[in-house]
Amino acid sequence: MGLSLLRAAAAIGLAAALAGCASAPIHVASLDQLEQIRVTAAAKEGARRAPELVARAERERELARQAHASGDDVEASLRAECAIAAYEHALAVARWATAAAEMADAQKALGDTVVQQQSLDATRTDLERKADELARRAEVARERTLPAPSGDAPERDAARRTAARSMVTEGRLLCAAARLVAPNADGLAASDTELAAVARKIDAGPSGDAIDGAARARAHCLDVLTRARRASASRDPRDDAGTDVLLSELSDATGWSPSRDERGVVVTLRDAYHGSDLTDEANRKLRDLGRVASAHPAFGVQVVVHDAASAKEAEDAKRAQAAVAALVAGGATAARVDSQIAGTRMPIADPADSRVRARNDRLDVVFVGP
Repeated sequence: MGLSLLRAAAAIGLAAALAGCASAPIHVASLDQLEQIRVTAAAKEGARRAPELVARAERERELARQAHASGDDVEASLRAECAIAAYEHALAVARWATAAAEMADAQKALGDTVVQQQSLDATRTDLERKADELARRAEVARERTLPAPSGDAPERDAARRTAARSMVTEGRLLCAAARLVAPNADGLAASDTELAAVARKIDAGPSGDAIDGAARARAHCLDVLTRARRASASRDPRDDAGTDVLLSELSDATGWSPSRDERGVVVTLRDAYHGSDLTDEANRKLRDLGRVASAHPAFGVQVVVHDAASAKEAEDAKRAQAAVAALVAGGATAARVDSQIAGTRMPIADPADSRVRARNDRLDVVFVGP
Protein backbone atom coordinates (compact mmCIF):
# COMPACT_ATOMS: atom_id res chain seq x y z
CA MET A 1 0.00 0.00 0.00
CA GLY A 2 2.79 2.44 0.77
CA LEU A 3 4.50 1.71 -2.55
CA SER A 4 1.31 2.33 -4.46
CA LEU A 5 0.88 5.67 -2.79
CA LEU A 6 4.43 6.68 -3.69
CA ARG A 7 3.93 5.74 -7.32
CA ALA A 8 0.69 7.72 -7.49
CA ALA A 9 2.38 10.75 -5.99
CA ALA A 10 5.22 10.50 -8.53
CA ALA A 11 2.76 10.29 -11.42
CA ILE A 12 0.92 13.35 -10.16
CA GLY A 13 4.21 15.29 -9.83
CA LEU A 14 5.32 14.34 -13.36
CA ALA A 15 1.99 15.38 -14.81
CA ALA A 16 2.23 18.73 -13.05
CA ALA A 17 5.75 19.23 -14.39
CA LEU A 18 4.67 18.45 -17.94
CA ALA A 19 1.74 20.81 -17.63
CA GLY A 20 4.09 23.55 -16.42
CA CYS A 21 6.44 23.01 -19.37
CA ALA A 22 3.57 23.18 -21.87
CA SER A 23 2.43 26.56 -20.58
CA ALA A 24 5.94 28.21 -20.83
CA PRO A 25 6.56 30.02 -24.22
CA ILE A 26 9.05 28.35 -26.55
CA HIS A 27 11.98 30.54 -27.76
CA VAL A 28 11.57 31.53 -31.50
CA ALA A 29 14.92 32.50 -33.09
CA SER A 30 13.39 34.33 -36.08
CA LEU A 31 11.62 36.73 -33.71
CA ASP A 32 14.95 37.63 -32.14
CA GLN A 33 16.52 38.13 -35.56
CA LEU A 34 13.60 40.34 -36.55
CA GLU A 35 14.05 42.54 -33.50
CA GLN A 36 17.75 42.95 -34.29
CA ILE A 37 17.07 43.90 -37.90
CA ARG A 38 14.38 46.51 -37.25
CA VAL A 39 16.65 48.69 -35.06
CA THR A 40 19.55 48.87 -37.56
CA ALA A 41 20.44 52.04 -39.51
CA ALA A 42 19.64 50.21 -42.73
CA ALA A 43 16.09 49.53 -41.52
CA LYS A 44 15.70 53.20 -40.65
CA GLU A 45 16.91 54.17 -44.14
CA GLY A 46 14.42 51.66 -45.55
CA ALA A 47 11.64 53.30 -43.55
CA ARG A 48 12.56 56.64 -45.13
CA ARG A 49 12.93 55.36 -48.71
CA ALA A 50 10.21 52.63 -48.73
CA PRO A 51 7.74 53.32 -45.90
CA GLU A 52 5.03 51.05 -47.33
CA LEU A 53 7.35 48.03 -47.22
CA VAL A 54 8.41 48.77 -43.66
CA ALA A 55 4.77 49.19 -42.66
CA ARG A 56 4.07 45.74 -44.08
CA ALA A 57 7.03 44.34 -42.14
CA GLU A 58 5.70 45.90 -38.95
CA ARG A 59 2.28 44.33 -39.52
CA GLU A 60 3.86 40.93 -39.97
CA ARG A 61 5.95 41.48 -36.84
CA GLU A 62 2.88 42.30 -34.80
CA LEU A 63 1.08 39.18 -36.09
CA ALA A 64 4.15 37.11 -35.27
CA ARG A 65 4.21 38.43 -31.72
CA GLN A 66 0.50 37.72 -31.32
CA ALA A 67 0.90 34.17 -32.63
CA HIS A 68 3.83 33.57 -30.29
CA ALA A 69 1.87 34.90 -27.34
CA SER A 70 -1.01 32.55 -28.15
CA GLY A 71 1.35 29.58 -28.35
CA ASP A 72 1.34 29.10 -32.12
CA ASP A 73 5.09 29.31 -32.64
CA VAL A 74 4.92 27.83 -36.14
CA GLU A 75 2.82 30.75 -37.34
CA ALA A 76 4.95 33.13 -35.27
CA SER A 77 8.09 31.89 -37.05
CA LEU A 78 6.47 32.20 -40.49
CA ARG A 79 5.22 35.70 -39.74
CA ALA A 80 8.64 36.70 -38.45
CA GLU A 81 10.30 35.41 -41.63
CA CYS A 82 7.79 37.41 -43.71
CA ALA A 83 8.62 40.51 -41.69
CA ILE A 84 12.37 39.95 -42.19
CA ALA A 85 11.82 39.53 -45.93
CA ALA A 86 9.83 42.77 -46.04
CA TYR A 87 12.61 44.61 -44.19
CA GLU A 88 15.23 43.22 -46.61
CA HIS A 89 13.05 44.25 -49.54
CA ALA A 90 12.80 47.76 -48.11
CA LEU A 91 16.59 47.83 -47.64
CA ALA A 92 17.14 46.81 -51.29
CA VAL A 93 14.73 49.49 -52.49
CA ALA A 94 16.50 52.06 -50.31
CA ARG A 95 19.90 51.11 -51.72
CA TRP A 96 18.59 51.26 -55.28
CA ALA A 97 17.00 54.65 -54.67
CA THR A 98 20.22 55.97 -53.12
CA ALA A 99 22.29 54.67 -56.03
CA ALA A 100 19.86 56.14 -58.56
CA ALA A 101 19.97 59.52 -56.84
CA GLU A 102 23.76 59.47 -56.73
CA MET A 103 23.95 58.49 -60.40
CA ALA A 104 21.55 61.28 -61.35
CA ASP A 105 23.67 63.77 -59.40
CA ALA A 106 26.85 62.48 -61.04
CA GLN A 107 25.32 62.65 -64.52
CA LYS A 108 24.11 66.18 -63.90
CA ALA A 109 27.55 67.22 -62.64
CA LEU A 110 29.17 65.59 -65.68
CA GLY A 111 26.73 67.28 -68.02
CA ASP A 112 27.37 70.65 -66.40
CA THR A 113 31.12 70.11 -66.67
CA VAL A 114 30.89 69.11 -70.33
CA VAL A 115 28.77 72.15 -71.15
CA GLN A 116 31.20 74.41 -69.32
CA GLN A 117 34.19 72.83 -71.08
CA GLN A 118 32.52 73.17 -74.48
CA SER A 119 31.76 76.81 -73.75
CA LEU A 120 35.36 77.45 -72.72
CA ASP A 121 36.68 75.63 -75.80
CA ALA A 122 34.38 77.59 -78.08
CA THR A 123 35.43 80.87 -76.45
CA ARG A 124 39.12 79.98 -76.72
CA THR A 125 38.75 78.89 -80.34
CA ASP A 126 36.91 82.08 -81.23
CA LEU A 127 39.52 84.25 -79.52
CA GLU A 128 42.37 82.38 -81.21
CA ARG A 129 40.64 82.69 -84.59
CA LYS A 130 40.09 86.42 -84.09
CA ALA A 131 43.68 86.93 -82.96
CA ASP A 132 44.98 85.00 -85.96
CA GLU A 133 42.71 86.92 -88.27
CA LEU A 134 43.91 90.25 -86.89
CA ALA A 135 47.54 89.17 -87.23
CA ARG A 136 47.02 88.14 -90.84
CA ARG A 137 45.17 91.33 -91.68
CA ALA A 138 47.94 93.35 -90.09
CA GLU A 139 50.52 91.47 -92.17
CA VAL A 140 48.58 92.02 -95.38
CA ALA A 141 48.08 95.69 -94.51
CA ARG A 142 51.79 96.05 -93.84
CA GLU A 143 52.64 94.47 -97.17
CA ARG A 144 50.16 96.71 -98.94
CA THR A 145 51.62 99.83 -97.38
CA LEU A 146 53.97 100.59 -100.23
CA PRO A 147 56.59 103.29 -100.24
CA ALA A 148 56.10 106.38 -102.32
CA PRO A 149 56.96 105.92 -106.01
CA SER A 150 60.70 105.76 -106.28
CA GLY A 151 60.95 107.80 -109.48
CA ASP A 152 63.66 107.57 -112.08
CA ALA A 153 67.27 107.13 -110.97
CA PRO A 154 69.31 105.43 -113.72
CA GLU A 155 72.33 105.00 -111.51
CA ARG A 156 70.30 102.82 -109.13
CA ASP A 157 68.25 100.98 -111.73
CA ALA A 158 70.29 97.76 -111.56
CA ALA A 159 69.80 97.52 -107.79
CA ARG A 160 66.09 98.21 -108.20
CA ARG A 161 65.74 95.52 -110.82
CA THR A 162 67.48 93.03 -108.50
CA ALA A 163 65.16 93.95 -105.65
CA ALA A 164 62.13 93.81 -107.96
CA ARG A 165 63.10 90.34 -109.24
CA SER A 166 63.50 89.20 -105.64
CA MET A 167 60.02 90.45 -104.74
CA VAL A 168 58.48 88.85 -107.82
CA THR A 169 60.12 85.55 -106.87
CA GLU A 170 58.84 85.89 -103.32
CA GLY A 171 55.38 86.53 -104.79
CA ARG A 172 55.64 83.37 -106.89
CA LEU A 173 56.57 81.34 -103.83
CA LEU A 174 53.66 82.81 -101.88
CA CYS A 175 51.21 82.05 -104.70
CA ALA A 176 52.66 78.54 -105.03
CA ALA A 177 52.14 78.09 -101.28
CA ALA A 178 48.52 79.23 -101.72
CA ARG A 179 48.12 76.59 -104.43
CA LEU A 180 49.26 73.93 -101.91
CA VAL A 181 46.63 75.16 -99.46
CA ALA A 182 43.85 75.43 -102.07
CA PRO A 183 44.60 74.56 -105.73
CA ASN A 184 41.81 76.83 -106.98
CA ALA A 185 42.31 79.64 -104.49
CA ASP A 186 40.34 82.80 -105.22
CA GLY A 187 42.53 85.39 -106.97
CA LEU A 188 45.35 82.96 -107.72
CA ALA A 189 45.08 83.13 -111.52
CA ALA A 190 44.95 86.94 -111.49
CA SER A 191 48.01 87.11 -109.24
CA ASP A 192 49.94 84.72 -111.50
CA THR A 193 49.10 86.94 -114.47
CA GLU A 194 50.17 90.04 -112.56
CA LEU A 195 53.50 88.46 -111.58
CA ALA A 196 54.21 87.46 -115.18
CA ALA A 197 53.46 91.00 -116.40
CA VAL A 198 55.74 92.58 -113.79
CA ALA A 199 58.53 90.11 -114.62
CA ARG A 200 58.30 90.99 -118.33
CA LYS A 201 58.46 94.68 -117.47
CA ILE A 202 61.57 94.14 -115.33
CA ASP A 203 63.28 92.10 -118.07
CA ALA A 204 62.40 94.69 -120.70
CA GLY A 205 64.76 97.24 -119.23
CA PRO A 206 64.91 100.20 -116.83
CA SER A 207 61.59 101.14 -115.33
CA GLY A 208 61.06 103.52 -112.47
CA ASP A 209 57.91 101.82 -111.22
CA ALA A 210 59.05 98.16 -111.61
CA ILE A 211 59.88 97.80 -107.93
CA ASP A 212 56.53 99.31 -106.96
CA GLY A 213 54.67 96.87 -109.23
CA ALA A 214 56.69 93.97 -107.82
CA ALA A 215 55.81 95.00 -104.27
CA ARG A 216 52.12 95.20 -105.18
CA ALA A 217 52.22 91.80 -106.89
CA ARG A 218 53.91 90.23 -103.87
CA ALA A 219 51.32 91.75 -101.53
CA HIS A 220 48.52 90.38 -103.71
CA CYS A 221 49.99 86.87 -103.54
CA LEU A 222 50.23 87.12 -99.77
CA ASP A 223 46.59 88.18 -99.72
CA VAL A 224 45.67 85.16 -101.88
CA LEU A 225 47.50 82.84 -99.45
CA THR A 226 45.80 84.40 -96.45
CA ARG A 227 42.34 84.11 -98.00
CA ALA A 228 43.02 80.56 -99.19
CA ARG A 229 43.88 79.52 -95.66
CA ARG A 230 40.77 81.20 -94.30
CA ALA A 231 38.48 79.68 -96.94
CA SER A 232 39.80 76.12 -96.90
CA ALA A 233 40.55 75.65 -93.21
CA SER A 234 38.52 73.10 -91.25
CA ARG A 235 38.48 75.59 -88.39
CA ASP A 236 39.93 72.89 -86.24
CA PRO A 237 41.99 74.91 -83.71
CA ARG A 238 44.74 72.30 -84.01
CA ASP A 239 45.36 73.47 -87.58
CA ASP A 240 46.04 77.03 -86.41
CA ALA A 241 48.34 75.82 -83.66
CA GLY A 242 50.07 73.30 -85.94
CA THR A 243 52.69 75.71 -87.31
CA ASP A 244 53.84 76.62 -83.81
CA VAL A 245 53.91 72.95 -82.80
CA LEU A 246 55.97 71.97 -85.85
CA LEU A 247 58.37 74.87 -85.36
CA SER A 248 58.87 73.80 -81.72
CA GLU A 249 59.43 70.17 -82.68
CA LEU A 250 62.06 71.03 -85.28
CA SER A 251 63.71 73.57 -82.97
CA ASP A 252 64.01 70.93 -80.24
CA ALA A 253 65.52 68.41 -82.67
CA THR A 254 69.25 68.55 -83.40
CA GLY A 255 70.61 70.03 -86.61
CA TRP A 256 67.59 71.78 -88.19
CA SER A 257 67.62 75.45 -87.04
CA PRO A 258 64.18 76.18 -88.56
CA SER A 259 62.78 79.65 -89.18
CA ARG A 260 59.33 80.96 -89.99
CA ASP A 261 57.96 83.20 -92.73
CA GLU A 262 54.56 83.91 -94.28
CA ARG A 263 54.43 80.47 -95.87
CA GLY A 264 55.14 78.44 -92.73
CA VAL A 265 58.20 76.72 -91.25
CA VAL A 266 61.44 76.87 -93.27
CA VAL A 267 64.36 74.44 -92.99
CA THR A 268 67.46 75.42 -94.98
CA LEU A 269 70.03 72.84 -96.13
CA ARG A 270 73.50 73.89 -97.30
CA ASP A 271 76.10 71.94 -99.24
CA ALA A 272 73.27 69.64 -100.29
CA TYR A 273 74.55 68.74 -103.78
CA HIS A 274 77.45 67.40 -105.80
CA GLY A 275 76.47 68.81 -109.16
CA SER A 276 72.83 67.88 -109.53
CA ASP A 277 73.01 64.88 -107.16
CA LEU A 278 72.21 65.01 -103.46
CA THR A 279 74.99 64.35 -100.98
CA ASP A 280 74.45 61.39 -98.68
CA GLU A 281 73.96 63.73 -95.74
CA ALA A 282 71.38 65.83 -97.58
CA ASN A 283 69.56 62.71 -98.76
CA ARG A 284 69.35 61.47 -95.18
CA LYS A 285 68.09 64.81 -93.90
CA LEU A 286 65.46 65.08 -96.63
CA ARG A 287 64.20 61.59 -95.83
CA ASP A 288 63.94 62.65 -92.19
CA LEU A 289 61.97 65.71 -93.26
CA GLY A 290 59.76 63.41 -95.33
CA ARG A 291 58.93 61.55 -92.14
CA VAL A 292 58.13 64.88 -90.49
CA ALA A 293 55.78 65.69 -93.39
CA SER A 294 54.11 62.29 -92.99
CA ALA A 295 53.53 63.01 -89.30
CA HIS A 296 52.01 66.43 -90.14
CA PRO A 297 49.77 65.70 -93.16
CA ALA A 298 47.92 69.03 -92.88
CA PHE A 299 51.05 70.76 -94.22
CA GLY A 300 52.05 71.03 -97.85
CA VAL A 301 55.79 70.99 -98.61
CA GLN A 302 57.53 73.48 -100.89
CA VAL A 303 61.07 72.77 -102.13
CA VAL A 304 63.01 75.84 -103.31
CA VAL A 305 66.42 75.63 -105.04
CA HIS A 306 68.66 78.72 -104.77
CA ASP A 307 71.94 79.39 -106.62
CA ALA A 308 75.01 81.28 -105.51
CA ALA A 309 76.26 83.12 -108.55
CA SER A 310 74.85 81.90 -111.84
CA ALA A 311 71.51 80.60 -113.02
CA LYS A 312 71.51 76.90 -113.97
CA GLU A 313 67.86 76.15 -114.76
CA ALA A 314 68.36 72.61 -116.12
CA GLU A 315 70.64 71.56 -113.27
CA ASP A 316 68.37 73.24 -110.73
CA ALA A 317 65.40 71.30 -112.10
CA LYS A 318 67.29 68.04 -111.52
CA ARG A 319 68.24 69.20 -108.04
CA ALA A 320 64.61 69.94 -107.25
CA GLN A 321 63.51 66.54 -108.56
CA ALA A 322 66.11 64.79 -106.42
CA ALA A 323 64.97 66.67 -103.31
CA VAL A 324 61.31 65.85 -103.97
CA ALA A 325 62.17 62.17 -104.50
CA ALA A 326 64.03 62.00 -101.19
CA LEU A 327 61.13 63.64 -99.32
CA VAL A 328 58.62 61.23 -100.85
CA ALA A 329 60.90 58.29 -100.04
CA GLY A 330 60.84 59.45 -96.42
CA GLY A 331 57.04 59.44 -96.30
CA ALA A 332 55.84 62.77 -97.72
CA THR A 333 52.80 62.57 -99.99
CA ALA A 334 53.92 63.31 -103.56
CA ALA A 335 50.76 65.27 -104.37
CA ARG A 336 51.47 67.58 -101.41
CA VAL A 337 55.06 68.41 -102.47
CA ASP A 338 55.82 71.27 -104.86
CA SER A 339 59.21 72.34 -106.23
CA GLN A 340 60.25 75.86 -107.19
CA ILE A 341 63.47 77.24 -108.69
CA ALA A 342 64.53 80.64 -107.34
CA GLY A 343 67.98 80.61 -108.96
CA THR A 344 69.90 83.74 -108.05
CA ARG A 345 66.82 85.92 -107.68
CA MET A 346 66.61 85.77 -103.86
CA PRO A 347 70.15 86.31 -102.55
CA ILE A 348 70.76 86.54 -98.83
CA ALA A 349 74.37 87.68 -99.30
CA ASP A 350 75.95 90.03 -101.82
CA PRO A 351 76.48 88.02 -105.02
CA ALA A 352 79.35 90.33 -105.97
CA ASP A 353 81.31 89.52 -102.80
CA SER A 354 83.25 86.28 -103.33
CA ARG A 355 83.73 85.90 -99.60
CA VAL A 356 80.04 85.48 -98.78
CA ARG A 357 78.15 84.72 -101.99
CA ALA A 358 78.43 80.95 -101.44
CA ARG A 359 75.75 81.36 -98.77
CA ASN A 360 73.25 82.01 -101.54
CA ASP A 361 73.60 78.38 -102.69
CA ARG A 362 70.99 76.61 -100.57
CA LEU A 363 67.95 74.37 -100.53
CA ASP A 364 64.85 75.47 -98.64
CA VAL A 365 62.23 72.99 -97.49
CA VAL A 366 59.11 74.89 -96.47
CA PHE A 367 56.24 73.30 -94.52
CA VAL A 368 53.34 75.44 -95.73
CA GLY A 369 51.04 76.08 -92.79
CA PRO A 370 47.37 75.12 -93.23
